[in-house]
Amino acid sequence: MRAPGPVLAFAALLCACSGEATPPADSPAYPPPPAAGRLAAPPSIVLVTLDTLRRDHLGCYGYFRATTPHLDALAAEALVFERAFAPMASTLPSHLTMLTGLYPHQHGMTSNRRGASTPFTSELGRLSAAQVLSEAGYRTAAFVSAAPLSIRTGIQTGFQHYSARELAPGTSQRAADTTDLVLEWLANEPPSDAPLFLWVHYFDPHEPNDPPPRYARRFATDERLKDWLRARGIDPAALAARYAHSERVRRHFLRNDLSAVREDASVPLQVTLDSLAELVNRYDAELAYLDEELGRLFDALRARGLLDSALVVVVADHGQSLGENVWLGHGTITDVNTAVPLILRLPPALGVPPGRVAAQASLVDLMPTLLARFELEGSELLRGQFEGEDLLSGHFARPHALLERTADELADGEEGRQYALHTGRWKLIHRPSGRDELYDLEGAGEHVDVLAANAALAGALRAELQALLARRPALLEREQEGEADAAHLEELEGLGYGGEDEGD
Repeated sequence: MRAPGPVLAFAALLCACSGEATPPADSPAYPPPPAAGRLAAPPSIVLVTLDTLRRDHLGCYGYFRATTPHLDALAAEALVFERAFAPMASTLPSHLTMLTGLYPHQHGMTSNRRGASTPFTSELGRLSAAQVLSEAGYRTAAFVSAAPLSIRTGIQTGFQHYSARELAPGTSQRAADTTDLVLEWLANEPPSDAPLFLWVHYFDPHEPNDPPPRYARRFATDERLKDWLRARGIDPAALAARYAHSERVRRHFLRNDLSAVREDASVPLQVTLDSLAELVNRYDAELAYLDEELGRLFDALRARGLLDSALVVVVADHGQSLGENVWLGHGTITDVNTAVPLILRLPPALGVPPGRVAAQASLVDLMPTLLARFELEGSELLRGQFEGEDLLSGHFARPHALLERTADELADGEEGRQYALHTGRWKLIHRPSGRDELYDLEGAGEHVDVLAANAALAGALRAELQALLARRPALLEREQEGEADAAHLEELEGLGYGGEDEGD
């Protein structure tokens, strides 16, 4: 048992260093999400995370193709957050934000590769919800599908069952295999009155997009798709110039033949609207395949009474650029990389009807929202460390979302760490060098820097960003990186996390 003294002291320290921010002038004023009360007893929690999933490719977010009917059906029974953001477009940091309620610079895992040298530890100031729930009597189980969430990273702490198969470098576990493992585990679990915290992670939308054959033929290029690409301002010539000799892009994105990777990097890469359309076709086919497996998972949860009685979350860890911003992959702090779907299905006992939520949200708010729905003895330290807030408090109004660029080295000419403050309309990009940028997302978007014409606003946003970055949970010291695990690095590099032109 932990003594109450440190709990109260820790909470007081957090309260003392946090304050309510005021939205900048001209920021959108979104209505707050609906208020939700508390459940009489701790419920089961089902967290489904979809790696590298763009929200604008889902029917429930307005996509013109029928990629995800099963997920859309669940969304119709849930709260759909229209403006949710990942704090970092990188798998391990973003998932740890979901489990800790902290930003990456606070929980310390600022890149996927960092997990190979400095595994995460759940400790005072950066506790994992899995550990706290397990110690409070929850059954905890996780099923992950790729190397960035390997047991070598430390993210498995608190999970009594953690399924993370060792895979050949450059490979990941397909959705059907992950679903099979979940259903097998559920079938073999003895009856229990204890609530369940179940985390299921799917990796299929991540590059290289190589869907099963019967899905690969589902989507074909037509003029509507080409018009959609043109409307997004994608420039094939600029992409060809940027990635002219990129082996990573040849292997993972722009392959002329799915059965053979073109190896001759001495021949400049050709990028056309048709080749980008084919990339989108493969990406959408992966989503259609993944959606079938989500349907299987949802049916199994419903049959066991979990879907209706549990807090169910479906969320992406980050998005994916398919040519926007002259980029292929993720890792950056552009909107297409950080905007994510967030779908929250609540038990009927909470009395919150399904609907759309326009208020800006961050994945840092996810665990605070879930734990606010019930009392849990022994959760004081976890609740006290949260940087995020309860989305369903009835008065939630996030003035901005903090975005951070991965700390992995990127050979694209960028300098140092990048951060962004996103208010809904305005987006400030900040670098340690001071070479900041400001974008009006209701104007020219992320293509025209308007800082010179809005210097006062940029200054106010910069001050707010610096105050946010200065906040760090008490008792948390900066760790020194240890020697990297060579096998784990090989696994990451096989998936594109590393190399001379790493982009994710």
